Amino acid sequence: MSIQFVDLKTKPMSAGEIRRFIQRFGLDGLLDTEGAAYVDAGLKYMKMSEAELLERVARTPALLRLPLVRAGNLLAVGQDEASWKAMAGRS
Repeated sequence: MSIQFVDLKTKPMSAGEIRRFIQRFGLDGLLDTEGAAYVDAGLKYMKMSEAELLERVARTPALLRLPLVRAGNLLAVGQDEASWKAMAGRS
């Protein structure tokens, strides 16, 4: 299995890739609502459409629960060791 690291600060996720994660986890499942970027931006108190949130995420990847990991059709968000082990078992 090949592993590819993408630094979201230099190369944002494609719209298709982020949609894949949203379909599986929902946008709320991707957001790091406890993280400094989310808190500092005041997003807890703002009403935003999904499109506005996606635009904000594209500009500020620190809003995401990282890492986002994909191995074929398997996806994981954040520190999800069980999913990582399942991915490693597919190799």
